[in-house]
Amino acid sequence: MPRQLTIVEPTKRPYWQIVQIGAGANGSHFFRGLTQLIRTHANSFQSGKVPFSIGLTIVDADLVEHKNLFNQLFDQEDISQYKVEALADRYGEVYDLSIRRVIEFVKDIDMMHRLFTVPEVDENTQIVPILVGMVDNNRSRQLFDAFFHSDDVKDLIWIDAGVEGVEVLDATNRELTDEEKDFIATSGFGGQVVCGVKKNGRVILDPVTRVYPNVLEDEETAFPGESCGALIINNPQRLVTNRMAAELATVFFNNLLHSRSIWAHYINFSAMYGGAGVTFIPDNIHEN
Repeated sequence: MPRQLTIVEPTKRPYWQIVQIGAGANGSHFFRGLTQLIRTHANSFQSGKVPFSIGLTIVDADLVEHKNLFNQLFDQEDISQYKVEALADRYGEVYDLSIRRVIEFVKDIDMMHRLFTVPEVDENTQIVPILVGMVDNNRSRQLFDAFFHSDDVKDLIWIDAGVEGVEVLDATNRELTDEEKDFIATSGFGGQVVCGVKKNGRVILDPVTRVYPNVLEDEETAFPGESCGALIINNPQRLVTNRMAAELATVFFNNLLHSRSIWAHYINFSAMYGGAGVTFIPDNIHEN
């Protein structure tokens, strides 16, 4: 049986401080699942006393556009609204949750720290900060990596979901070959969800940027709202891949809420075949 990494001390009541950055293709599907999961777990305690508390923040400065309706959880009435407002209003009301909305693109360490301002809690409560990366660019992941490894950050769980875009080949003044058509048809189905953990100032599980170091080497990517962000338009994403990434990210939260533990380090998946490969937590990992 795989080992589990215990996150919350047995005698403590967890305060899950969740900050989701990104409200697009992966993010909108994930946010809906997360809010439903939180409400389902809260309602499962018949005594009425829920043994955890939640601080939920969603961050993005994008507006809903017509093109977003095809693979993101928005409708016609949401067009021209901020994505975080549309999602927080809809699912906050449906699942009776208080949701903090931040309408900004995150571009520096100072803002990361502001998003994780430590709330006041009693001595019986353990704050568990969780960064949820639902972004489609490596520049943001590079910033998250710097924050994760900062000496000022002692405890942090960073769950990051990423998907492959559909390959687009330049066929100007020519017709694509059969091999090129097959290459395009089978692209865009892969992805991964990686859970990095830092505890008491020590990295317990490497985050996505160290599992896949090419993320840190990417010099062509840019923050959302900057020029290179237009590159994502040329590599569209598949709805089924976005939804699978969101569901697998939700698995980590189900374990956190249910058992206060993490069971997997990262998951690679194919939405074409419906399969996933799980890399479990190594036996030689020490929690303290």
